[in-house]
Amino acid sequence: MPLPLSTDQVLSLAPVLLENRRASRYRADEQAIASSDLGAVDFATVTALYAMLGELEESGADPSADPAAPLAVAARHDLDGLLQRVRRLGAERSSPRVASAVHDLRGGALTTLFVHLGRLRRMPERADTRRSLLLGARDHRKMMRNVVLDLDATARARDLAFLPHSLVELARTLRAFAGVVRGEPIVVDVESATDAVIAESCVECAAIDRVAYNLMNNAVRHADRPEISVSLRTSDHDLQVTVANAIAPDQRTLVAAKLGDDPAALHGSFTTTGSGQGLQIVSDLVSRAYGVASTEALVSDGYVGAKVLDDLFVTWFHWPLAGA
Repeated sequence: MPLPLSTDQVLSLAPVLLENRRASRYRADEQAIASSDLGAVDFATVTALYAMLGELEESGADPSADPAAPLAVAARHDLDGLLQRVRRLGAERSSPRVASAVHDLRGGALTTLFVHLGRLRRMPERADTRRSLLLGARDHRKMMRNVVLDLDATARARDLAFLPHSLVELARTLRAFAGVVRGEPIVVDVESATDAVIAESCVECAAIDRVAYNLMNNAVRHADRPEISVSLRTSDHDLQVTVANAIAPDQRTLVAAKLGDDPAALHGSFTTTGSGQGLQIVSDLVSRAYGVASTEALVSDGYVGAKVLDDLFVTWFHWPLAGA
């Protein structure tokens, strides 16, 4: 089946109206962890990564600065050594909450960011690559603060303040997403609806980014060809984000059978080749945004979902619009 999905295909995935059972907006404090949950060694790695990303972000603040400035930041922080430490995060911690946190500390925008760093090494004059790199650094720092409550108290206070975020921002983030499938750079097609206010604070926007990046990283991991389609749509009360990618025949058979037996399986712990945590984190965050108690209810009512359409694997999630 060709990508992107048609409007009718996207609209057929889930109901138009979803009940928001939560009385207040999401604040990212229910499932987040504290630095003490990580332990001293892991928290030192997290703070080193956070500092490096901060310098990357600052290196692009001045448009007249050296286009290769981000590369100097990466070299100064021994990026390869830092990445090795990041990959070892959580090795001695088995708590489900810590495991979920570590999954997003190691995931999120990091893959995108490092793909753009590689491109910048080859073509330092590319302003678009540099912008995408800096966007990834900013996004991942926000997601890190979303995951670890006391990582940066001053910035977190700003994150919690009222600040509307628009659908245009999410579309820009996803268009900057980068990855590699079968040695080829992926092509990301993002179809976005009329603009809307999708979040009321940076902390809520970072949560939406966490969910979206989990779906995108999952698509790259399992895609059979280097192409991902994203649809961003809004109703009167909800944002719907849909991600589609082609999957291999053996994966298609396995996933279709599993979903036939249990529609909520992929949003639990089942996985074909990954950790099984990505879609589980999606469920956790969306359930808290809407106040839905169980994964089964979340999936059966259409707040999140996964489906095989011919040779495509399609996942989606909703988020209540600001004011909903």
